Amino acid sequence: MQHHVLKVEDEFHEVGLKTVDDRNRLTLGELLKGTKRVRLYRNERGELLLMPMVEIPASEVWLYQNRDALQSVKEGLEDAAKGKISKLNIDEL
Repeated sequence: MQHHVLKVEDEFHEVGLKTVDDRNRLTLGELLKGTKRVRLYRNERGELLLMPMVEIPASEVWLYQNRDALQSVKEGLEDAAKGKISKLNIDEL
């Protein structure tokens, strides 16, 4: 397993108290509704942080590895959300 180090300076607020069962399982239920995978982190004090993760198809990874392309997509989405769009005539290309 590849180990990542995460430095966290955010404030965390208690969201509940759960009990680990006899088989060392913890049910999170509504806390992670809509999340299928989490990355787990542990610090020297034994505190755990769960970070919800999503998976993307391998064919789309290039976009997240190319900062310029990703920035261009983000700008395009922002423009579209603001209504800054124009119609494109494919025949004129």
